[in-house]
Amino acid sequence: MQFKRVVCVAMMTVGLGAGIVEAQVGMPRDAASDKLQSTAATDFLRPYGLEHFSAQYIDAFSTLLEGQRLLANGDTPGAQQMLADLWSRYPTGDIRWSQLPTDPFGINLGNPPFYYALRMLTDTVDWRMEHPDAGPPARTARLTVLLAGASNGIEPRTHEEIKLGTGVHAQHTLEPLLLENDSAVIHDSLRLFREYVVAITEGDLDIEVHVVHLPELDVSVHAGINSGRYFASNADMSEVWAALDQETMNETDWWWMIYPSHVPEQHHDFQGAEFITGGMGTGPDSASPLFIIDDRWLVRKPPHLGEGQYTDIEREVYLPQWLQHEFYHHLFRIYPEFELEEIAHQWFDRSTWPTDFAGRYEPDYYHEALYRRLQDADRPLVAALRYASTGQVATLADLAGIYVREPTLNKWHLGSILISPQLEWLNTANVRWRLYDDLKNGQLLTGPDCPYHGTWGGDRFHIVWERDDLGDEVDQIRGFSFVGELYQKISP
Repeated sequence: MQFKRVVCVAMMTVGLGAGIVEAQVGMPRDAASDKLQSTAATDFLRPYGLEHFSAQYIDAFSTLLEGQRLLANGDTPGAQQMLADLWSRYPTGDIRWSQLPTDPFGINLGNPPFYYALRMLTDTVDWRMEHPDAGPPARTARLTVLLAGASNGIEPRTHEEIKLGTGVHAQHTLEPLLLENDSAVIHDSLRLFREYVVAITEGDLDIEVHVVHLPELDVSVHAGINSGRYFASNADMSEVWAALDQETMNETDWWWMIYPSHVPEQHHDFQGAEFITGGMGTGPDSASPLFIIDDRWLVRKPPHLGEGQYTDIEREVYLPQWLQHEFYHHLFRIYPEFELEEIAHQWFDRSTWPTDFAGRYEPDYYHEALYRRLQDADRPLVAALRYASTGQVATLADLAGIYVREPTLNKWHLGSILISPQLEWLNTANVRWRLYDDLKNGQLLTGPDCPYHGTWGGDRFHIVWERDDLGDEVDQIRGFSFVGELYQKISP
């Protein structure tokens, strides 16, 4: 048993170029000129000099923004035609996508630029075209966005201090932009991702966003080095869960934790350094998806992705890439039978892709995984992606029985919940620990004799109920979640 939290490095693709490509490359100048009329894309790029951007760069940017506008206005056929025209000129997986500049003039519009968002938009538009009469999604997943008011921890000022774990104590407060206009920055960043979720679940699931500001919450943060990479992140999610009421935890399916940044970028030794500040974890049930990032990620461009503050357009183009990346970590975690992430970020190595997958880039892998594997899974995506609880209460007699974690790699992964002569867990490695009744909150608690006690995921067995094909709970126990892993009940 091991708590799993996927920590993500900068997005990687194949053969990325960093230079500025001259405008005449990739499309005849007369064809490119059609894209130079005043659009949101050209208006954005004009201050930098349109002559510094290739025809493909301008074409892709214009198509993305105009396609999103057409979709929002109900002109789905128009959006589909624009996207089809673009892909006919620059097919998916084409090497030319990797030759576009990734951060010209400090701009961050994805890597390759626009490619993730264009693929997400295309999947969304294609689904809308195939289902023109689709009504509202059958179910919703509540995404609770948690905004911690403050963070504090030891801040290193030099390379030597970060190696030693020393420095000075620092206090940070939440970036005010995340609260302005009813947290518009957050909602705008999620717009394309929400549309995409509806499409990939074939119209069954929508995301309902709730932003929860916790001004009194002061989370612990730390900075250090792990495998040669800098990190600066929140230290203990149990502080966050303890600040929430039970109703919020019961009603939430997905989580997004945003905390005040602890990146010491103001110090000379770290100017321009890349820090890992988030990733994909699990929620208080040790199963639901938990996006984690610091607040500056939505406000300013990290040095490895660009320079300066984000514009609204940059944020709305880039953030779907980050969200999709983290989301697929979770999808591959909950569908282990497809072996799509046997090693972390295995899609970075093209030789590890399944032989029936096409394409070249990370979002190509996601597209293939979705349409060749996940949508054909025995458990529909809508059911697998719902975690909110209706508050059902089990009895100890319901829970007694044998449980297995798949894949079963050692004797710790098979065991029994015993209720007599005392309530305890006993695994086939002959290791046992006491359990304590907290069924009113949907769990059994562990005690100090449990080797994993003291961590949120190791403090309890969270009861998991079976769900129907739309993800609604039914009156049958599926198993329990412990340290981020599911133990399924196989017999009474």
